[in-house]
Amino acid sequence: MPLAAAAVTRDPVAISLVSAAALLPWLLVSPFAGALVDRWPHRTTLVTADLARGIAVGLIATLMLLDTISVPVLAIGAFVVMAGAVFHGAAAQSTVADLTDHDPDLRNRVNGAVSTAETTGASLVGPPVGSAVFVLAPWLPFLADAISFIVSAALLRTVPKRRPAPENESAQPGESLRTAIWSGMQWLARHRELRTLALLTGAANFTTTMVYALLVLYATNDDGLGLHDREFGFLIAALAIGGIAGGPLAPRLLSRLSFQRAVVIALAMRTLLWPILALTSSAIVAGACLAIAGLASSVVTVSVISARQHFTPREMLGRVVTTFRTLGNGAGPLGALVGGLIASQWDIATAFWTAGVLMACCLLLASRTILRRR
Repeated sequence: MPLAAAAVTRDPVAISLVSAAALLPWLLVSPFAGALVDRWPHRTTLVTADLARGIAVGLIATLMLLDTISVPVLAIGAFVVMAGAVFHGAAAQSTVADLTDHDPDLRNRVNGAVSTAETTGASLVGPPVGSAVFVLAPWLPFLADAISFIVSAALLRTVPKRRPAPENESAQPGESLRTAIWSGMQWLARHRELRTLALLTGAANFTTTMVYALLVLYATNDDGLGLHDREFGFLIAALAIGGIAGGPLAPRLLSRLSFQRAVVIALAMRTLLWPILALTSSAIVAGACLAIAGLASSVVTVSVISARQHFTPREMLGRVVTTFRTLGNGAGPLGALVGGLIASQWDIATAFWTAGVLMACCLLLASRTILRRR
């Protein structure tokens, strides 16, 4: 979407509107999506979400081919695609819980495999391939994306239907949507382990985005790594490769550690990397740090997903998932803004140090709740 917007206009405000439209579903759609996913058949939700995204991206490809695309259309398309992702993400995690609730080890392995597949496609393969194809024909990556959504919807039709959820006072017939949303938030607020993990997730996304938002400047500035623009891609590849490696590692850790301990250890390891990035001028050291950061991020992701599926009643899982993701995705843009302000006032290294110190403080506070549990 950013490349398509930049091809239509060079107005930074217009381009930022497309990016903002992609973030809005986390604020406007996410609370309702969680409650609706808890009511709707999960397989139907998955298929519908992918079909909607496929149609939206297909229309964008068609308009680009006809040279009639506009910024408002791209903004609407970005909103629809991300809204579909909100529904799809909640329904997918609920589906995994439905199919693996009898085998926690299998659930952890499935979550690890999903994390690996998503990182491979979204971070390692998708961006460079999409950018290269965009240069050849701007509409072509959108057409390929539309086809992928349609194929995904067809494959999801083969997923077994969920079993009926057990009756629970939080899923009463005739309950209003607003009441359902509120009951989900109340349940999460009362659950000590998940509440702590949710707050930690928000803090981790805030501080991590402080670093990642400045990564391109850190890599290419003379007072940073001094890399050429094309060499920056190797750092992103290192981050993605670490994330891919973390997917299969996470289930092994979870067979030996509790969800909470795995999260704290992985976040602590990643937090130690930010001061190292602030101090080093070696691209090799920076690449190694980012690879470890990617690995730690995958461990955190798989552990948090598995924890939600383990502790949350199935009929409330959609609401808990979307609440978590709203916290995380809401904290990210704020972290990017704060990191940019610190870097402009002082320097990039100060922003990295600040991210490390803030996250270390959050971990120390959270460890009182998490590490004393089994």
